[in-house]
Amino acid sequence: MTSLVARATALYRENLHEPVIIRRTGVTYATFGRVFDAERRELTSGFAQQDRKAIICAQPLIDAGLPSDVAIGDYLIDQDGIEHTVYEVKARRIDGALVAYELTVRA
Repeated sequence: MTSLVARATALYRENLHEPVIIRRTGVTYATFGRVFDAERRELTSGFAQQDRKAIICAQPLIDAGLPSDVAIGDYLIDQDGIEHTVYEVKARRIDGALVAYELTVRA
C-alpha cells in the first residue's frame, strides 16, 4: 500500500467512524463510514422518497471476505439499525487501490 493510500485510509478512519454493515444474501460484513442526511423528493399523489448518501471504507469489507464490490441490491444497515437498499455505487480509488465506496441508498 502506497503512503498516499495509507494516508487516505487513515483520514477515512478518522472522519467516518460510524459502524455500518453491508448485508448480502443474509451474510453481513461490518465496516465503518458515514450516512448523510436524506434528500427528500416529492413523488406523485403526496408520496415522497428519501435518498441518502453514504461513504464507507472498503478495506474492512475486503478483510471480512465480501466476495465482490458492493453492488446495487445489497443492503446498508446504519448505526441505528435502519436497513437501506443500495441504489448506486461509486468506487473511490487512489493510485488504483480501492479505499472507499460512495453509495446512494434508500430506506
